Amino acid sequence: MNFPDVDVDEADVAPIDAENEVDEQIPGGVRRFRIPDPVSRMARLDEGLKDITVRLMHLDPPQQFTNGTRRERKIDGGFRYTLTRWKKFMKAARINVRDRVHYSFDENDQVLSVELVVPYVRRSH
Repeated sequence: MNFPDVDVDEADVAPIDAENEVDEQIPGGVRRFRIPDPVSRMARLDEGLKDITVRLMHLDPPQQFTNGTRRERKIDGGFRYTLTRWKKFMKAARINVRDRVHYSFDENDQVLSVELVVPYVRRSH
């Protein structure tokens, strides 16, 4: 699917915008699905938290739901934004930690579309 009026980016799943901070890592995974920085800026989450519509276009049939957002303070200052009920989101979207997520964000409609999920493959040494 191609939407010429929508910005498309690529991100690794949580922590998308984290900088490998020690408190972010837990055995077997991470704590939250981070909203990519470009999306949080376009959604203007710094002006106030709001619900974001999420479309899972990579599923057959595609699914759509609305999810809340929350703000967390970074250790080095500033904030990052996460989805509430992130475990349900990850399960519904069939996204695992370290998968590569191709997404787009429609700034006018405030819709985050997951276009493609590429499973993480561990490289052998």
